[in-house]
Amino acid sequence: MKKISILVFVAFVTVSAATSGTSNEEPVQHLTVPEVTSVEEAKKMFLEKTFEIKSKQTLDESELQEIHIITYSLEKSVAFFAENLTEAGQTLLQQIAVVVENIHLNSENSRRQETQELLEEYFRLVNVFMTNHWTVNS
Repeated sequence: MKKISILVFVAFVTVSAATSGTSNEEPVQHLTVPEVTSVEEAKKMFLEKTFEIKSKQTLDESELQEIHIITYSLEKSVAFFAENLTEAGQTLLQQIAVVVENIHLNSENSRRQETQELLEEYFRLVNVFMTNHWTVNS
């Protein structure tokens, strides 16, 4: 059952990203990040990477590339939560996953304005997530 829900989640993210109107691009795999294997690791990575992105203020070429690299780890923590979060948070996690993927693509292609708008959406969704769904199954 868990494998089916993961496949459905991945399919949803892929379709949502493709139909979101933001991009039809495929990301280039520049970095391989190990899978997240525990709640503690997912929380730590999620918080650290969210804080790192939040610290980027100028969104110049250099910061956009840093954000691009950060999204690799952020995607792993979001995927872990998607697998382990109660059903009530699944829709929100799917939204976050789509936004993170679009941040990845736009920062990778140095699109400052689009990245800024997506970051604002990401931080809004993160606030909802942390307020309502921070507890996950262990």
